[in-house]
Formats: sequence, structure tokens, C-alpha cells
Amino acid sequence: MNEGYRWKKKLFSEQGRVQLEKLALAPWASRRRQELLELLDRMNPTIAELTAAVEREARKRPEAMRLMTHPGVGPLTALGYVLIIATPTRFERGNRPLRARAASSSSQQGSSQERHFLRELQGGRL
Repeated sequence: MNEGYRWKKKLFSEQGRVQLEKLALAPWASRRRQELLELLDRMNPTIAELTAAVEREARKRPEAMRLMTHPGVGPLTALGYVLIIATPTRFERGNRPLRARAASSSSQQGSSQERHFLRELQGGRL
């Protein structure tokens, strides 16, 4: 795959998968590729079901719908923000939530899951 191919998202299309399967690899690498493709085939229905559930739940919440009007904010990010941050008015002086976290006396406030999610949002990975 390091022979000048830049597939990025194209790899996950039908045409990309066909090209990936045609790619000549050493025997063990070929076996590993086949195992990973089979795993992907088993996981895709579950991923689709969970994605649909998140989209349905996000559509039920006006706050999430409003967040999704911003470019790059999808149902997962919007719903996560609404469920974790809730309402920004709970932060005194109108500080942004992440800034309020950084300014707090203890960096261990809140759950570890909440801190992880806030770091993911801050890094733009969601």
C-alpha cells in the first residue's frame, strides 16, 4: 500500500475494496487482510444500527439539531455535546466549558469519561 496510493476515504467504497483485495501481498499479509475485511463485514451492520440510533436521538433534541447547523458538526458530536455539557448557563461568568475546566482548582473534577470526551471535542476528533 505504500507504493504511491493515496486512498483515504476511497478505500471504503466498493471500488476501493476491490482494489484492496487485488493488491498483491505476501502470504501472511494477505491472510491478515482477509481476516480484517471479514471483521469489517461483521461490524458494519452493528455500526450502521448504532449510527441510525444516534441520528434518531439527535433529531429528538432541539439543541442537537441547532448544533448540527454548523459545518462539521454531525449527530454524534451534537448529541455528545448536549448530553455531556447540557446547558452552558451552568458555567459562571459565561466562560466556555473547556476554559472553565482549565481554570478550576482541580483538574480531576468530573468523570474521567467526561474529561476524555471534552479533550476529544477540543482536538476536533469527533
